[in-house]
Amino acid sequence: MSSTITWRESFPPKPAFTEKDIPDQYGRVFIITGGSSGCGYEVAKAVFNLNGHVYIAGRSAEKAQAAIGKIKAEPAASHPTVRSGKGKIDFLQLDLNDLASIRASAATFLSRESRLDVIWHNAGIGGAPQGSTTTQGFETHLGVNALGPFLFQHFLTPLCVETAARSDAPRNGTRVIWVTSSGHRGAPGPDGVNWDDINMHSVGGLKGGMLKYGQSKAMNVMYAHEFARRFGSQGLVSLSLHPGSVKSEFQRNQPKLFRAITSPLLYDQHFGGLTELFAGFNQEVDTSTVYAGGNNGRYIEPWGRWGVESQAVVDGLQKRGTGERLWELSASLVKYYI
Repeated sequence: MSSTITWRESFPPKPAFTEKDIPDQYGRVFIITGGSSGCGYEVAKAVFNLNGHVYIAGRSAEKAQAAIGKIKAEPAASHPTVRSGKGKIDFLQLDLNDLASIRASAATFLSRESRLDVIWHNAGIGGAPQGSTTTQGFETHLGVNALGPFLFQHFLTPLCVETAARSDAPRNGTRVIWVTSSGHRGAPGPDGVNWDDINMHSVGGLKGGMLKYGQSKAMNVMYAHEFARRFGSQGLVSLSLHPGSVKSEFQRNQPKLFRAITSPLLYDQHFGGLTELFAGFNQEVDTSTVYAGGNNGRYIEPWGRWGVESQAVVDGLQKRGTGERLWELSASLVKYYI
C-alpha cells in the first residue's frame, strides 16, 4: 500500500479541479501564510482574481509587496462566470519562528476584519540545519511548521466560528487548511510524534533531518483531524493536504546534490496551488468528521484528490487518541504566548 501511495502522490493524474470550478468570492476574507512564493502565491493570485480579500501573511514585507505587485500585474486566468477586478490583497506581518510575536499579528488582523472564511497554513520550512532553533529554542521544523501555526490558529478560531454562523457564509465554506507533506510518512513511530523528546535536538544527519521534518508534518495531519473533531459541530471544516512535489523556494535549504537529483521530478508550482484551492473550495466536504463517515479532517493528495494518510498516524489517532494528546501538548508548549 505505501509504495502505491508514494507513486500516486509523486505522479498524480491531470487536475480535475481548477480555478474555473470556484465561484465568485467577493465579500469573503482569506489568509495565506507564506503566500509570497510557491504554492501559496498561486492560491493568493487565484483568490484575488476571484474577487476575494486576501491577506498574505509572512515575515518579509518587501517580498510580500513584490508578490502583491506581481499578482496585480498578471492577467487573471479565464473563468466562465467570474469577472475579476473587485479583489483586494494586503500584507500581514507574521513570524512563525517567534511565538512571542504571533499574538500581535493575529490582533492586527482581528482589528481589521469581522470575518475569516478560509486560512491556509501554508508557510513551512524543510532542511533546516542540525541544531537550528526558533527564537524560543524549539527545534526549527517543530516551531515553524507546527507550533507557530497552532498558536496563530488559536487566536483566529473564534472569528472562524463566528464566520461559519453568518447568514452570508457558504455552507461548509469556513475552513482551516493545514499544508502537510508526503514527508509526514517519515515521522517517528509509532504515532508520528516522538513524545519523549519532541525537539530531537540530539538526532543528527540526513535521517535526523527527515525525522524532524516528518514529525512536524505529521503534526499538521493530526491537527487537521483534531480540529475537525473539536470544531466540526460549530460549522468549521479542517483539512490537511500534500500539495505535491513542486518547484518553489521550499528547496532552498536542501543540499545541492539532493536538489540536483530531485529537480527533474518537480512540477510547476501552479499544480500545488490547485491542490490547495481544492481543499479550500471543493464541494465534496461537510462538517461530519472522518470518524462519523464524513470528509472533515481528511487528507488531500495532488492535485486535488482525497488521499490516505500514513497508517501509523491514523492508527494513533483512531486507537490511541493521539490527536487530543498532541493538542494538549501543543497548548502546554505555547501557553506563555497566549
